[in-house]
Amino acid sequence: MFPALEKRKFIRHDFVVRVPIKYIIGPSEGEIHEGFLANACSSGLCLFTYNYLDIGEEIVLKKNIYIPFQRTKVKWTEEVNNNWYAIGLICKS
Repeated sequence: MFPALEKRKFIRHDFVVRVPIKYIIGPSEGEIHEGFLANACSSGLCLFTYNYLDIGEEIVLKKNIYIPFQRTKVKWTEEVNNNWYAIGLICKS
């Protein structure tokens, strides 16, 4: 990508390997789900998972050395393949 065309406020870091992450859907302790990080920046990340997540839904990430925050909100959802979703999460302050 050309730096002059980049419109992101924060630099995105793409992962070259699948980085596993565990998360809970909703604000309270519940069932732990698993997914993989595709990329991350200081304001959010892209998660790949088999769970469809609704826009606006709160997701709590389990501790991970790559991510400095835990509470997130679903910004967008895109089905990549049959029941395999790319989910855009933003940091919830």
